[in-house]
Order: sequence, then C-alpha cells, then structure tokens
Amino acid sequence: MENVAVNFNDRPPLPMSLLIALQHLLAVFGAVVAPPLILAHGMQLSEVDTAYLVSASLFISGIATFIQIHRFGPLGSGLLSIQGTSFTFIGPLLAVYFLLLENHAPQQALGIVMGSCAVCALVVGICTRFVQRLRTFISTNVTGTAVILIGAMLVYTTLQNLWREFTAFEQAGDASWLVPLLAAAVFGITLFLSRQRNRYLRIASITVGLLVAFAIALLFDLVDFSGLKNLQPMFIPEFNHFPLAVDFGVVAVLLPVFFISSVETLGDLTATSRLSSIEVGSQNYWQRVRGGLSGDAFNSFLAALFGSFPNTSFSQNNGVIRLTGVCSPYIGRFVAIFMCLLGASPLVAGLFIAIPAALVYGATLLMFFLVLLAGIDIVNAGDNAVKSWPLVITAVIAGVGVSLLARYLPFLPDRLAALLQFPISTGAVIALLIEMARHTLPVTVGSAARSET
Repeated sequence: MENVAVNFNDRPPLPMSLLIALQHLLAVFGAVVAPPLILAHGMQLSEVDTAYLVSASLFISGIATFIQIHRFGPLGSGLLSIQGTSFTFIGPLLAVYFLLLENHAPQQALGIVMGSCAVCALVVGICTRFVQRLRTFISTNVTGTAVILIGAMLVYTTLQNLWREFTAFEQAGDASWLVPLLAAAVFGITLFLSRQRNRYLRIASITVGLLVAFAIALLFDLVDFSGLKNLQPMFIPEFNHFPLAVDFGVVAVLLPVFFISSVETLGDLTATSRLSSIEVGSQNYWQRVRGGLSGDAFNSFLAALFGSFPNTSFSQNNGVIRLTGVCSPYIGRFVAIFMCLLGASPLVAGLFIAIPAALVYGATLLMFFLVLLAGIDIVNAGDNAVKSWPLVITAVIAGVGVSLLARYLPFLPDRLAALLQFPISTGAVIALLIEMARHTLPVTVGSAARSET
C-alpha cells in the first residue's frame, strides 16, 4: 500500500480502513495466538482447554482493543494501540502453575492463576495513577534486567519443550528428526523474512514461517484434524470458566512482572503518541498514558475473569502505522471486530491446535531470543549504559543464584522459599533495590558530609 498520511481524527474511506486493519491484524495475529498455545502445550492441557484458551485470547483481545482505542473515563488511551495476550508472562505463569499442581488439580491451578492475575491487574491499575513517580525507580535498568531474565527463561523453557517433543517421538517410534527439522524451518524462514527490506514480508514473517512448516508437516502426515469434527458452531467466553481463586504467594511472584509489562506498555504508548503527533511530556500525553496503562490493567483483569491470560499493547502495530502513515484510532475498531469474529469461530482455534508442537516452539524460540536482545537494548538505551551494566549483571546473577539456592536452604519458610525460586521476579526486585539505593545513597552521603563540615 502506498503511504498515505491521514490525520489523527480522520476517518479514512471504508476500503482503505479495512485494508489497513487487515495489515494490523496480520502483524499481531500470530503473537495473539502463540502465548495461549505455548502455555497450553507447556501445561500439557487437554484439547478442550487449549481450544478455549486460544479462542478466548482472540475474543478478549478484540474487546481489549476496542477499550484501548477509546477513552471511557479513566480507561483507554484513545490511540491506535492494539491489545493482545502478553509473551512477558509465559515463563512466570508456567512456573507458578507447576508449583500449584503439587497440591491442586489442573483446573483448580488454572483458576488460582487467573484469580491471582486479576488481583495483580487491580493493584497495577491503582498504581498507574502515579505513573510519573513510579518511573523514577522502575528505570531502564530494572526493566532491562527483568526482560533479559524473561527472555533467557523462555529460551531455556522452549529448548526443554523441544527436547521433550523429540523424546516423545523417539519413544513412539516416529521419525524424531522431524522435530528439529520443523522447528528449524519455522525459525529459519521467520528470521529470513524478518530481515527483508519489504515491510510486508517482515510483518508477515511469523505467519509465513508457520504456514510453510505446516505444509511440511502435512507432507509427513503429522497433522491431526480429527479434533475439528467435534467443534461447536460458535464460541463465547464464559465468566469464571476456570473457577477463580487467589493465592497471595502467586500474586507476589507475578506482581513485579505486571509492573515490568506496564513499563513496556509505556514505551509502546510513547511511540504511538509520537506517531500520532502528540507531544511527549504534554498534559494530553500523560492523560493518554495513564488511560492506556489503566486500560491495560483493566483488560488483564477482564481477561482473567473470562479465562484468558494478561493483555498488553503490541509494538508491532507502530511499525504498521509507520508503513501506512495512518494513525487514526478509527482503524482499531475494525481490528477489534476482526479479532472478535476470529475468536467466535471455534474452527480457528481447532486449526491452531492441529499445528504440531514443534512448529510452535520453533517460531517462539526466535521470538524469545528477540526478547532477550530487547532486554539488552533497553539497558543500552539508558542514560549511562557503561555504569548500568554492572548493576544489571549483578541483579541477573543474583536473581538466578537466589532462585537456585532457595530450595536448598532449610531455614527459609516454605512460602518464602517458593517465592524466591522465580528468577524473574527475584532479579527484578534485586535490581529495584539496587536502583533505589543508588538514588538515595548519594543524598545520604552528601548530607553526612555537610553535617561534618
């Protein structure tokens, strides 16, 4: 499409609006569907629960996008900001889920995860009113530490899943070499297309990679369509589908991740504001940021109530805005409708469930490497990367070290030991404490020096 500049408050003609909306949908579709698929595979859920999670993620993402592109009182940024299921939470959610399985059935564990996410979303929603103050301490160093740990944990978990899939093929007497082949095909094609000059190819890289590898899987008869026979004609998310409950230990683990996700959303909203010709730092900007962060929190709360995972804004759509020159939130209405329609069709979820797990892991392995690199870029983009890296490296090593040692320290209470076993939240908290000390220590030392004088 030729780059056509459209003002923020304009409503492009319907054909143009639909075409641009399809580009936004293409940019996020794979990213919306991948997290519930990864979590369902990782949690070893049934096909029924997997189908529900995929459909609910699409449907709730549509509702969340509609809320975010408008301004309903304190909710919503009013920007062309597309919402979807967040990758940031995959590692922590898998970790707490398996911890809960020690004493709960799978449905109960999922209900506790959802209920605890709802509580975290409410806390973050309250804190977003003070976003300008929170930025002092939740700095690029804290965010970078958390994102590096998230990326590293997700890469490690994905490699474990690929090895488990390879072993399962071997035990079943199937051609186990197909597992690395399919994963490498998705990884390689997606990486190749993402580095092309053509923006359309970059936007569609994940989808094309999955489609090509899916065709290879079809040739080797690895795709099972039998689950499509029992699909319902229509899907609507159910309130309290997984019986909601709250575990404050889980809340303590996930809350730092929610704050890190909010910082990422702040960056996305800032980029969207710039592209929408809204002056960054102005009163209008801060109103939209607060509304966007509140909308993010509300959408995650809504997702939890209806059995889906936390939502966030997607940075991919800023690339589409640059590509098309259209920043009008009006386009977001069509994206929201498309996602709700796709979520309401069980056939979409059924087709994704039929995708062999190796394909999903191959695509996400690349994404998670990029998450790791994004964390490094966040630190490098700070005010003084040379001084920041010792802090970040210390927090990363301490977070991993504490998480490994916690289970072997008999004097720790069981609940505290369980909390410390999560390197992402532990590392983020350590980075936050170091950052706070760094801000307060010079003041303390300076005051003492003046007193002596």
